[in-house]
Amino acid sequence: MELANSPGLLRRAVEGRKKMLIRELITCGIFEHPDGRQLYELTLTELEDEFRFLNLKREGDVVF
Repeated sequence: MELANSPGLLRRAVEGRKKMLIRELITCGIFEHPDGRQLYELTLTELEDEFRFLNLKREGDVVF
């Protein structure tokens, strides 16, 4: 299926991914970005970065 034939498909996919990441972050006790923005205000890239950072922190790969 080509995106050109499905208007809004990419937008729906991005929004769906953002919702999934937000649910996962909230489940892990993260409710806002360190700069104070709420999760729903973040871009998909920022949410993915936050999720990656959380996973690294869980695995002990991040030193504070």
